[in-house]
Amino acid sequence: MVAAARPAGRRNVLFIAIDDLNDWVGCLGGHPDVRTPNLDRLAARGLLFTNAHCAAPLCNPSRAALMTGLRPSSTGVYDNRQPFRKAAPSRDAITLPQHFMTQGYRVVGGGKIYHGSFPDPVSWQEYFPSQQQTKPPDPMPRQRPLNGIPDTGHFDWGPLDVPDSEMGDWKVAEWARRELGRKHDRPFFLAVGFFRPHLPWYVPRKYFEMYPEEKVTLPLVKDDDLDDVPPIGRRFARPEGDHRKVIQYGQWRKAVQAYLASISFVDTQVGRVLEALDEGPNVQDTLIVLWSDHGWHLGEKLHWRKFALWEEATHNVLIFAVPGLTRPGSRCSRPVSLMDIYPTLVDLCELPRRSGLEGVSLMPLLRNPAAAWDRPAVTTYLRGNHSVRSERWRYIRYRDGTEELYDHLNDELEWHNLADKSEYHTIKQELARWLPAADAADGPREEGVSEAED
Repeated sequence: MVAAARPAGRRNVLFIAIDDLNDWVGCLGGHPDVRTPNLDRLAARGLLFTNAHCAAPLCNPSRAALMTGLRPSSTGVYDNRQPFRKAAPSRDAITLPQHFMTQGYRVVGGGKIYHGSFPDPVSWQEYFPSQQQTKPPDPMPRQRPLNGIPDTGHFDWGPLDVPDSEMGDWKVAEWARRELGRKHDRPFFLAVGFFRPHLPWYVPRKYFEMYPEEKVTLPLVKDDDLDDVPPIGRRFARPEGDHRKVIQYGQWRKAVQAYLASISFVDTQVGRVLEALDEGPNVQDTLIVLWSDHGWHLGEKLHWRKFALWEEATHNVLIFAVPGLTRPGSRCSRPVSLMDIYPTLVDLCELPRRSGLEGVSLMPLLRNPAAAWDRPAVTTYLRGNHSVRSERWRYIRYRDGTEELYDHLNDELEWHNLADKSEYHTIKQELARWLPAADAADGPREEGVSEAED
């Protein structure tokens, strides 16, 4: 892309979030069957971080951390029932969009950016569909569940016989296209939040037809994978829950098909937004950052969903495309965190820096993806449980002091826990330096908000 016509400090920001998207994206190579041409083209347009990780492997704390710049261990926002505005350490936080607002930006959003139950209206000047209802409704099948598994709530999947235009994510993309199609009189921060591939995996049938069930590739899973995992990790995995039901009802291949279909559906919506940017009047002045809020298990470690500290749950998509800065098609394997987005955007747009942010700017890596980088990525799941992911290692310490250690150079599927082997004591000590010094007390919880439904 050509260099920005405006001074760098007046760049527009196109801020795209995708819910529950793991590394099953073509450019990340996480699944051999997946088709994501638009995400792949965006990665080819800028810098793809291949080793990016969330601050928390569930929606509310991950997004609250990204948007406030404060870790769960600092705020006490650990689960989906805890609004960050009711936790004392983050009650008065200046969020990322608020900071842009103070600097004269037009700050608008649509779709799922914050956790759906806690939309934070003060972060936006305008919102689609509204400040209270941030997600347009989706069509639903007449009879549920479609997958035949009883009593599992929104843990369901199957095709819908509807056009794309009836889907909530299509409507969010259409709103974003209108915003991108017109010239603005001041720089903008445009946040576009997509809900799929969040459960339930109901998307139009044509996306299921892209992945014939009999040809779907299942994840590689080791049946005794939890044997060397501490008790807390096994409780997080809950093999007797979702995984047992998926196997019992013969739904594993159908579930993978549905997740892939949902990914391709949202990829199409991302493509529509990027098309509007490229065809509109703002392309030369607009940087793009696209992220997913955490990963997702589909049977690995005999576990489904997120809610864990292994690679499948913490690894997410992160792409920056900055006109005049990022080299098209570049890749970076340094471990980075979603916490780093806030300070990076501040630097990219030459806004005043904010003290207290717990991420660091990725500017050195945007300039040179091979630059020296000694920071691992830290992920927290509930109070006192943390993962430290370096370029080679993953170290997990649970609240009772039990540990896991995986060598990604030789064990990228995290099948062999090395934590009890004496020869790795020094490595564990080095990684443990990055654990939070303290774990804040749990913040207040909102009544009537489900932990699982995020």
